[in-house]
Amino acid sequence: MPPPLTPAAVVTYNGMSARRSYLGGARRRAPPAKRIWSSVNTLPAPHLRRAALLVAALLVAAVSGCGREAPSFAPGVLEVTSTPAGAAVTLDGLDTGLVTPATFDPLEAGLHEVSVALDGWVASPAVRTVDLGYLGRETADFTLSQTGLSVSSTPPGARILIDGEDTGVVTPAIVGLPDGGTFAVSLDLDGYAVFPAGVTAVVDAGRVTVLEADAFTLRPRRTVVLEGFANVDCGPCPQMTDNLLALTGDPAYGPDRVVFIEFSVSWPNLQDPFYQANPTENYDRFFQYLVAGARTLIADGVKLGSAVDQAVLRPAVDADLAGDPGVLVDVSLDGAASPATATVTLTALRDVDLAGQVLFVALYETGIVLATPPGSNGQTEFHHVFRDRADTLPVLGALVAGQQQAHAVALQLGGRDPATVEVVAFIQDPATLAVLQAGSTAATSRVPPLAEGMHP
Repeated sequence: MPPPLTPAAVVTYNGMSARRSYLGGARRRAPPAKRIWSSVNTLPAPHLRRAALLVAALLVAAVSGCGREAPSFAPGVLEVTSTPAGAAVTLDGLDTGLVTPATFDPLEAGLHEVSVALDGWVASPAVRTVDLGYLGRETADFTLSQTGLSVSSTPPGARILIDGEDTGVVTPAIVGLPDGGTFAVSLDLDGYAVFPAGVTAVVDAGRVTVLEADAFTLRPRRTVVLEGFANVDCGPCPQMTDNLLALTGDPAYGPDRVVFIEFSVSWPNLQDPFYQANPTENYDRFFQYLVAGARTLIADGVKLGSAVDQAVLRPAVDADLAGDPGVLVDVSLDGAASPATATVTLTALRDVDLAGQVLFVALYETGIVLATPPGSNGQTEFHHVFRDRADTLPVLGALVAGQQQAHAVALQLGGRDPATVEVVAFIQDPATLAVLQAGSTAATSRVPPLAEGMHP
């Protein structure tokens, strides 16, 4: 027999919050009929409790016949067993403190979630849902084995499906497969595209097979681009930058989901060094949005009411993240030659018509620290500073599901180390300025080259 698994490798099902539980504790006072049932629990022997239940049922029926509301519950008996025995029992998400075989008598009728766990063993199924009827008796039986499949993902929390069936557990987890064999494995996570759509795993009996950590790539279906407009003499502009850094530093809004770039405007200080470094393209960008002054923030082509208020910024980003444009944007940069070459790859998750849309591609410097402030606002640290954009914006067209289309554009590094810059690209409607989708070299996940049938 193989050595036992470590406790850390055993699946524990957390379950749902208990809707109905045999456990006591503080709660609001129950209706009279329910208190009849509760009082039965105080009887010392099971046969006395069962007899009392019948009497209580007659009393409740009599009360109901007099116009009183009938109870919406009734007790039954639930037995939980496992092979081998001795597994800890979780009922409706709560640790019961009991091990198999365990009997819950009486237990309120209705739906109950049951799971078991034993160090070194994997339960199959991971969870059972039991519909306990009035005065009914049900058994939840589990098979424990040392055969299973370990599945993980980045990010965690993806539902694990085996042969198309939801196992009831999420990554990372070990799924019990007592007999071993060949299985189709897939993942599902709200708001994410999963590549490939599925993989085949061969599970040997008597051991836990570990699926490679990179077997699946999970990619957010939506990435939001934030464009800030600042000037070194703009007093509130440092706060706007700080807010953008705080947002993108939050794991929930990392570079796979939100990217930002800061352009410079020519007022109140025309000699702003970041504006003067590329006045033509800075001007083109703020003129396109008709920016009336510094400290302006644009989210996916729409001007926000405040550039410094997180209460405005986060809901706007959340609303944009809820969209599913049906296409993903990946960006890479080759800085070995001058000019550098940025390659933007579009991946269609479904048939999508991008006719009339353009691909805006820009390079920004990630961080700049100056010894003295260049302007009156005292700022010496600058982030995501715009440096160059593609001179010719690729015009897009229709894509079919699973199609990948690459666009290569030239960008000027200006002698900068490629390690100090990032490239952002986004699909934008030049008429409405609405941004459909974005991506950047800062993203931590990439869509792999897709073979036929790999797309979600």
